[in-house]
Amino acid sequence: MSALSRPLSDAGASLPGPAHAVTPGPGPAPVAVRGGTTCPPARPARTAASGVARLAVTVTETRHLVIEDPGLLMHRAWQIARCDPEAAAELGYGEPYIMNERQAFTLVLADCGGDGLDERAEQMGLRVVSTATVATCTDSDSLVYEDERLFEPS
Repeated sequence: MSALSRPLSDAGASLPGPAHAVTPGPGPAPVAVRGGTTCPPARPARTAASGVARLAVTVTETRHLVIEDPGLLMHRAWQIARCDPEAAAELGYGEPYIMNERQAFTLVLADCGGDGLDERAEQMGLRVVSTATVATCTDSDSLVYEDERLFEPS
């Protein structure tokens, strides 16, 4: 038995003849499989040029936060505003230099970003209550994946 007609598995049937006897049609190149025999892939690759629409999925992550220590949050936001007064002014912080919790949170979020805020929430006077991840198909708005995690107060 030649290497070209060896069975794909011990219990499977052999493919007769040399590999060049099979003429693949247009499409992807053949791929090597166990035993040295080649065969075309199970599915053709989809490309933008093929005209076949790809599945588009939107993933949304939502974090629910609670202000545990308003004084610490205000202090961190004030530090951020002092370091970059122009950016703070763009976010609504300026004369008369009075800041509410909403402005403080906005400054902290703009400075840290969403992922950074998760990592440094306690340092900013915040607590992550829960996170939710939802994935939907953009063409049909059908739900693909959903996960929610609740965090206990420490």
